[in-house]
Amino acid sequence: MLVMVTSVRLPVYDTVSLSKILDRQLKNTSVLALEKGPVTGYVDVMAFNKFRVFCLDLDKSVCIYAERLPGNIFFSVDLSLDSSASQIRAQGVSLSRKALFGFNSVLKDLDLLLPSSAKICTIAVPHDLLSNLFVKRNFAGAHQFLAQFNVLTNDAIVGPDGLISLLRQCWNPHFNPSETTLEDRLLSLLVDCLINQDNRKVAPPLRRQDRHAAALSVLSLVHSVPTRYFEVQDLAVLLHQSRTSLFNACKEKFGMPPVQVVRSVRLRQANHALLDTEFCAKNGLQSVSDVSQYFGFASRSQFTKYYKIELMETPGQTIIRRRYKEKYF
Repeated sequence: MLVMVTSVRLPVYDTVSLSKILDRQLKNTSVLALEKGPVTGYVDVMAFNKFRVFCLDLDKSVCIYAERLPGNIFFSVDLSLDSSASQIRAQGVSLSRKALFGFNSVLKDLDLLLPSSAKICTIAVPHDLLSNLFVKRNFAGAHQFLAQFNVLTNDAIVGPDGLISLLRQCWNPHFNPSETTLEDRLLSLLVDCLINQDNRKVAPPLRRQDRHAAALSVLSLVHSVPTRYFEVQDLAVLLHQSRTSLFNACKEKFGMPPVQVVRSVRLRQANHALLDTEFCAKNGLQSVSDVSQYFGFASRSQFTKYYKIELMETPGQTIIRRRYKEKYF
């Protein structure tokens, strides 16, 4: 009996829900919205017997920072039909063409900027499985390649019968191979991509500048301590940086000053809480004022002002949306 491939769709309601989804494969994921308004989309998951395939599609540009967990090698590629690859930055490298990225085996973290037009597909392959495939294909320099580079393009990736083409077919409702057949095809083609020399170009991950590391530390710290509203001076002391250094770092990395990074993360955590009845009940949050105080805002008026700018609706409108959904539970 043939088992057909099935996909599970995980909805993304905001940056917090995206962080929770990504933490199934990563650790301590922080997401920073780079555009105003709610961040929505989905993550499609295909669970094969030997590995997993994920497809992320969002309606806003975001920066994602997380710790990598041992065990898997991640191969990512943009499946969008437009030229969004020119805006993707993977570990500091701007991708000017469609390419496989994120697979460097030495990296300890994930540093990714995605435009709203990107549709990122990631194949998470266990390290041991990949090693066995390399042995079967006599790919002697495979591990050295994975340790040295983080971006790769060639005909096996972008060609008419390449990896991008096959992955796009995976979500076509009229494409119905058996699970075993598709699993074997994907694994075989993935190794082909690493071996193929036709029109091949590679790039290593950039050595991260200290100021960029500081900017990512700001994002991670603010995300991990939701009940504390950090002032820039607090961050400067904790991260052993000057205020000027942090300002320049965040402007260069995220396009916004550190005070805006703090505010954006907090407002989106508050937005997630306002939509989560269980969270509010668990933490005794019965009003907008309670939520604003929980996330460290000095006053409700200040909270409401910035909330409307960031989310493009008032906290009251968010609650109305929640109650409407609860009505049709």
